[in-house]
Amino acid sequence: MKKRTLYPVTLFFLLLCSTAYSQKLSLNDNVINVGIGFGSTYSFNSVYGGFPALSVSYERIWPKEIGPGLLGVGAIVGYRSMSYKYNIGDNRYKDKFNTLLIAARGTYYWEKLVTEKYNVYGAALIGVRTESYKADGAPGVLIDDNSVHPFVGVVAGGRYYFTPNISVFAELGYDISWTKAGISARF
Repeated sequence: MKKRTLYPVTLFFLLLCSTAYSQKLSLNDNVINVGIGFGSTYSFNSVYGGFPALSVSYERIWPKEIGPGLLGVGAIVGYRSMSYKYNIGDNRYKDKFNTLLIAARGTYYWEKLVTEKYNVYGAALIGVRTESYKADGAPGVLIDDNSVHPFVGVVAGGRYYFTPNISVFAELGYDISWTKAGISARF
């Protein structure tokens, strides 16, 4: 089972790293970001714990230059789960909050900030955010609430390339978390 997963992943990265040695972002490039986010964009106090936000985004660089730069068009999916357990007397309580973000993403790269080693960008997002809240506590009391909200966000970020196609990235702004860092692959 592990070999079935390992071979395609290894092949993907070998193909990714073996393309032409042109690190500068260019027209028709594709970029995938996989990141971990910290800092909740929701008003929960510090007693809530959970795994950091996870996100995956994809963008394709538009085939024409837009003004003095490049435009990337794509999408982002982000997920975050937080929970809080506590006791009051003999009753045990557990609150759990999950959020899923699905949005279109437009990224602008100003040409003066795009080099062979790094690029700096700004992005705008529009989509939906689904939330689920579940509270289980006192005997007979259960809250189970689901909702969907429109979402608009902006981020600023940058990438630093270690190889022609692999980079690390960092973003700051309003999406699934306030700050995010991860790895990017260009193909």
